[in-house]
Amino acid sequence: MSRALAKASRPLLAMMLVVLGGCGGSNNPTAPPVTTAPAPVSTVLAEGSLSELDVNVLARFAPFTTTAAGVLDVTVDWTLAQDNVEIYLAQGECTIDQVNQRTCPFAGFSESATAKPERIHIPSLAAGTYSLMIGNRGPSIESVSYQIVLTR
Repeated sequence: MSRALAKASRPLLAMMLVVLGGCGGSNNPTAPPVTTAPAPVSTVLAEGSLSELDVNVLARFAPFTTTAAGVLDVTVDWTLAQDNVEIYLAQGECTIDQVNQRTCPFAGFSESATAKPERIHIPSLAAGTYSLMIGNRGPSIESVSYQIVLTR
């Protein structure tokens, strides 16, 4: 082959190598499609307030039912910072005697003497029926508000 022909065929040879390099198998497999989990959804299951909660009284609220497991957050707030309010979340319902004797099946509780508001956070609450109880240890009569939120 003459030198002129060899020089002229180099660009063509280079182009053919580039084109042929793209044929056949690949060293770069395609990544699997990315799936994203749906965003969590928060639902207020119950909320309300109660005024005139006397000292050393435990208020029991109507039970609520969850139909699916999730993260449960209960928040209870009150008026006077000097008062000690405590909260309990029972599986099903409990009597005052069961609460006092600690035989109530608690899903969670908060008995902090200094926290305001009181909170219960349950990262994996099973579906079922639960009831909220709020106690005022005083020293004053209180007004309380509560909110129960389930996130799935």
